[in-house]
Amino acid sequence: RDSRGFYRVLLQGLSTRTMRILGLTGGISCGKSTVVKAIERVGVPVIDCDKIARQVVQPGSQGLKEIKKAFGSQVIQADGSLDRKGLGKIIFNDADKRRVLNKITIPRISRTIMWTVLTHFMVGTPLVVIDAPTLYETKSLLPLCHSVIVVATTKERQLEWLMKRDGSTEKDAMSRINSQMPVEDKVKLANKVIWNKGSRDEAEAKAIQLMEEFRSSLGLSRLFSAPGIVFTSVVCWALLRFIA
Repeated sequence: RDSRGFYRVLLQGLSTRTMRILGLTGGISCGKSTVVKAIERVGVPVIDCDKIARQVVQPGSQGLKEIKKAFGSQVIQADGSLDRKGLGKIIFNDADKRRVLNKITIPRISRTIMWTVLTHFMVGTPLVVIDAPTLYETKSLLPLCHSVIVVATTKERQLEWLMKRDGSTEKDAMSRINSQMPVEDKVKLANKVIWNKGSRDEAEAKAIQLMEEFRSSLGLSRLFSAPGIVFTSVVCWALLRFIA
């Protein structure tokens, strides 16, 4: 059974009935973290995909145990945590090993994200943002998103900010930028774009204004209406039957 596909179908139904799910992405050093902080400050919950990716392989987790079994103890540090750099070197030029890793991590990440979305639905949250740096690259979360917001800046600023943040050389910074999907391609696919060409305050103001626009387009959540309660009960029953 394809659990990810099952969850997606259910959650697509949720996002068209009582809440809106927004995807948030952008290029490296485009200012997405600034936008996220502004969004959270106005009370819109943000689901951090990078944070979840770390959680599913934390010490003691089944995900980490399976990684150790697949790649050996060489990828486990002395404190029991995952050696991300070491694992990265192993999978960098080996597509088969990348597939092994993805088979272990991606289903766990997807389930956690989708359960988090479902939790927000059940408590009546009208607007949720999924912060996914590789939203367009992986595509797996796109069907959940009512709209996608891209945080973008010029390549010159991107390069400047990345060099300053990481203390890297221009060559290394450009290599990292060029290894990702171009920001301009993401902009073309986006429903909304936050251009981060000015100050931090300006970027935050744009993010807050956009959240207000989405909020104003929403009606009152119908979760606690009779149809909403029935729909929630059916969804929960179906999920419990599926995972049992």
